[in-house]
Amino acid sequence: MKSVLKSTSFAKKTIVREFPKGFKNSALREEIVVSNSSLVKGEAREIYLDGVNISIRNAKVAPPLIIDVEHDFPFLKIHFEIEGSSIYTPKNKDSVVVNIPNGHYNFFFLPKVKGSLQYDSTVRKTLEIVFTKDYLIRVFGKYFKEVSSDFGNALEKNIPFIMWKHSKLITTQLHNIIDSIIKCNYEEGIKKAYLESKITEILTIFFDNLKNKKSVTEITLQPKEHSKIVYAETILHKNIQKPPTISELAIITGINQFKLKQNFKIAFGMPIFAYITKLRMEKAKALIEEKGYTIAETSYAVGYKNPQHFTTAFKKFYNCLPSSFKV
Repeated sequence: MKSVLKSTSFAKKTIVREFPKGFKNSALREEIVVSNSSLVKGEAREIYLDGVNISIRNAKVAPPLIIDVEHDFPFLKIHFEIEGSSIYTPKNKDSVVVNIPNGHYNFFFLPKVKGSLQYDSTVRKTLEIVFTKDYLIRVFGKYFKEVSSDFGNALEKNIPFIMWKHSKLITTQLHNIIDSIIKCNYEEGIKKAYLESKITEILTIFFDNLKNKKSVTEITLQPKEHSKIVYAETILHKNIQKPPTISELAIITGINQFKLKQNFKIAFGMPIFAYITKLRMEKAKALIEEKGYTIAETSYAVGYKNPQHFTTAFKKFYNCLPSSFKV
């Protein structure tokens, strides 16, 4: 199994990556791939399991970056564009375009991959999971056909399939799973079992959505509205310590306050203030757990003037005191 990537941004112009047949690995293997060219600076952490390849990318890019890509094996992939954007355009008319904007994800199957990848953002943070049909069957066993629905039919007939025509916004539930995968610090066998359990959790969510999508009326936003809400969320993410008011955010994004509140809840599943609290609590937990911040330091860093108010909010969100996360 082989992937060929070509771009003027690469020092050698062409990168060839080889994988064992069926991504077969007897044990977990992990490596860091560093890029330091004029157009791409950063690293990718590659984790190889049995039947699965996980890529965790964090890089700065000089857009537009265009890469020609070709795989000599069927491509089955879950792609989370945590920050940045990615567009795959096939050269063969029978395939499908895969467009994943900032903060979105999709799940797709391409029997043949020969086309171009385009990255238009200056920063790219992604979680990408590539696996085989055999791995899916192993996860779901005799229930595979039942749970896989249209996706399973596409795999069986070897035709391109994308789970959602318009990529979906990454939900809080999925963000938490992504975070667990990226920050997993278990070793060897325990890490392998943990990561496989998280991949199974993601697949369960996806196939449950696929199976029930015909019976559930889904409210979607127009692409222009979507883009503005994603922009609003980005602003909140970058200003956790002192987020703008709803009226200020409405002016910045060009959406009236009613539409802003309504569309934000549709896109992210919660009101704006609840989402700000979520961002603050998640950052607070990381600061305490990973960087050893004191409660007072954390309180200030996430926008609380009074550590006691912060502690009360944290306990309400996580059902435990912030001190319980101290190492």
